[in-house]
Amino acid sequence: MDLRCWKCDDPEKDVPPRESTGQQPYVVVVFGQTGVGVSSLVNLIAGTPLSAFHPDTKTCTSKSKRHEFNLPGYDTQVCLYEVPGFGGGVRDSTLLKEICRLEKERPIDLFMYCLRKKSSTVLPNIVQQIRADVPGRTMIAVVTELEKFEGDMEAWWNTSLEEGKTNGKTLESKGMMFDAHVCVTTLPPKDTALVEALRKRRDHSEEVVRRLIVDKCRRAHGN
Repeated sequence: MDLRCWKCDDPEKDVPPRESTGQQPYVVVVFGQTGVGVSSLVNLIAGTPLSAFHPDTKTCTSKSKRHEFNLPGYDTQVCLYEVPGFGGGVRDSTLLKEICRLEKERPIDLFMYCLRKKSSTVLPNIVQQIRADVPGRTMIAVVTELEKFEGDMEAWWNTSLEEGKTNGKTLESKGMMFDAHVCVTTLPPKDTALVEALRKRRDHSEEVVRRLIVDKCRRAHGN
């Protein structure tokens, strides 16, 4: 299948840092395979249930959900676009065109690729195509569903597999290169309220994801 869409920028042209836009919100695009929990990640970032999650429903729209809010804990406004899940009811090529449309409308500061620890949820072709279609933009990986991982969740990235590669290196070997990554849980508060360990993991996840957003968006603006 040809996933290419029209280019948002000239891939041969160096992309300079964003100029400061004053009170303009940072533009963040979150994407992933259908069912990996993109909506749960959006709610974790916002600190409130902005996005409804319907696990048994396939999306039939190619339009991204737009969420604009003040990032909890920071004097920062975020315009977050939630792209419909890849591999769902909309063709992947159509969703790639939607991402290009967003870039034309408002230059994107940060891509967040949501995936789970299972290899079946990775989208190497999609990640590579977004890199090609929207060159020079920052992209980070957010690995979720790690609430039961033994030890520090971040250690998942460097955990060795049977083949001798770490999880992170395995993703890189598939052609998925990221500017940063974070390993978290996106369990909703109702599922963590009565278990202190889970509550702490969720609180930590909120903190590290938000901090990474601010850091990478500020760098995109040359700050």
